Amino acid sequence: FTVPEIDKVLGPYAEKSFQKYLEEYKDIYEEIESGYVDAPPIQALDIDKCAEDYAYRKVKREMEQGYQGIEIKLNTVASSRGDYPFVTITFGLGTTVMEKMASKTILEVHAEGQGKKGFKKPVLFPKLVFLYDEELHGPGCINEDVFEAGIYCSSKTMYPDWLSLTGEGYVPSMYKKYKKVVSPMGCR
Repeated sequence: FTVPEIDKVLGPYAEKSFQKYLEEYKDIYEEIESGYVDAPPIQALDIDKCAEDYAYRKVKREMEQGYQGIEIKLNTVASSRGDYPFVTITFGLGTTVMEKMASKTILEVHAEGQGKKGFKKPVLFPKLVFLYDEELHGPGCINEDVFEAGIYCSSKTMYPDWLSLTGEGYVPSMYKKYKKVVSPMGCR
């Protein structure tokens, strides 16, 4: 099973959560300001900046927990034959803040591994495939930070696998011609 471009799939949902948390923060602030909630006075703050920081942290934590859950589920639920579901996810081309957060979170959680503190090991599934486009990931490009997170993860776990969309072959030729990705099964 392949989940193509998961960063682009998750991005719009993360943006909705972000907006929800912005409103949550502002509602709490208004309740404190109005005296409805008994709390010490709030110093003069940039409320919009504080709300954005709060919302970003909440969405980031949701993504971390969600991806940890996916990793744990895929590596603990075996079939009656004793094998595990072979799942591949591809990512790396999303350029919005939330799409980039999704890619980097996947890489960070995978690099950290699963298990007890001090005994964490990287898991086998889902198979990670980083979609590399030198126009997006090269030095000074919009997704250079995502590329650096991929390099870091590779240095710790030997994953993700890398699929160049600017090289030669069938997949790059389709990407160059149509700007669409043919996401692979990770075993091929």
